[in-house]
Amino acid sequence: MRPVYRILLLTVAATGALLLWTTRVGDSSLVGNFLQTNGAKKNAATVTFAVVGDNEGSNPVYDDLIRQIAADQSIQFVLHVGDATSTGSARELQELKDLHVRLGLKVPVYIVPGNHDIIADEAATAWKNSEGERWRSVDIGNLHLVLLDNAARKVGFPKEELDWLEQDLQGRPEGATTILAYHRPFAYPLANILGDDETSASRKTNERFLAILTAQPVDYIFTGHIHTAIEYVMVLERDVHDRVVQSVPVTVSGGGGQPIQSAFGGLLKEKFHALKVRVEGKDIQTHFILPRK
Repeated sequence: MRPVYRILLLTVAATGALLLWTTRVGDSSLVGNFLQTNGAKKNAATVTFAVVGDNEGSNPVYDDLIRQIAADQSIQFVLHVGDATSTGSARELQELKDLHVRLGLKVPVYIVPGNHDIIADEAATAWKNSEGERWRSVDIGNLHLVLLDNAARKVGFPKEELDWLEQDLQGRPEGATTILAYHRPFAYPLANILGDDETSASRKTNERFLAILTAQPVDYIFTGHIHTAIEYVMVLERDVHDRVVQSVPVTVSGGGGQPIQSAFGGLLKEKFHALKVRVEGKDIQTHFILPRK
């Protein structure tokens, strides 16, 4: 088969697989069913929060989503999966806080750094002054929420961050439901064909990250960066027959108003959205919050 036809065949196959994989993304009933994880509920207080990302400051989609989140009294906090600002300057970070106040948001906002959030300041000094440490965790009820930084594609997860993550997961409260968040997704289906925005250095850190999760399992991961909604299962371990032994569900939720990433533009539609996440014990359910305009 001539190389050009091989490329065409691979492209068609990839497009078909990805379209089947995301045919009903945007259907909240599907998302709610898909994200019920780890079996039966346990007796635990419910934690409800919103996930949003990739707004790069104020825009009509993001502003509307935040207004809806602010009006929902069941939402206890907002998890922002990065690219909250255009360049990460101190001025932009303060403008974002002021925007949230104007839109009526009164709950805490936990933000992970995105690649745009370190453009103005790769050392993230302004970020730390505004948001705190680049990697940190917080316990809310039975939820152990871990906020990570893999924003710099030439770095990935810094060694000191992964050292910290290993210790944090070892020391988390017993029986806690653990959710991780970081900006740039990886190890998603068809990444070898479509590209995954990784470098040789970041891929090495991803390998250690996966090894840590294999030894210290977590319940769910949220990321952003691609500017649309994608669900997949990240494989952590396979047996000698290539069967999946251990995995963790991942949702990409980067629908805060910026155009879809070019690698996906021909395959997926823009899915501007936020997510409402309800955690009760080990049961995790997520539904779309869609812009009204």
